[in-house]
Amino acid sequence: MALVFNNVTVPQSGEVRFNNTALSSVKMGSTEVWKRQKTVYPGVSVANTQNLGYAAYFTVTNSGSDIKVDAFGGTERGYGRVMLGGFSTIGYSKLFFANLSISLSNSFSHAKVALSDVNGNVVQQLIFHETGEAGGFSITYASSDIFTINAENGNYYLMLEVASGATGGGLHATIQMNGCYLI
Repeated sequence: MALVFNNVTVPQSGEVRFNNTALSSVKMGSTEVWKRQKTVYPGVSVANTQNLGYAAYFTVTNSGSDIKVDAFGGTERGYGRVMLGGFSTIGYSKLFFANLSISLSNSFSHAKVALSDVNGNVVQQLIFHETGEAGGFSITYASSDIFTINAENGNYYLMLEVASGATGGGLHATIQMNGCYLI
């Protein structure tokens, strides 16, 4: 939510200062009317990519404003992850995604989004979906889907992981995202 003060609009990505101190939120009485937002992606780069399956069946496409992590089943399992960051969550307790889409068209597939270290060790899992024998799943997360940050350290990477079973050529496990924000 943007803050309008003396006909000046301050976006969530902006800064409000009081007595030369940057504020993380502004309240009117007991009602919060503005909260600072920090952009994680776009902004942070790909820090590490791990191909955990058959190399030809895992790809990462990053335009800088949109990232797509894709594993596709063929004669072998497509499986991999990408870590974006690092970034600090200190001073923030929640995060949300702008148009994070997960599509699992293959059986025995999964998609995971988590806070991790640079090597892909999960610190806090945010999203996990898997298909069984039948396959077929699709969901989109938007700014209204808020995730609480439970981990203590504050220095993380955003891990996007996909795995697609080897049961059907050309079927995919995909995560596509064009924004991650701390609030």
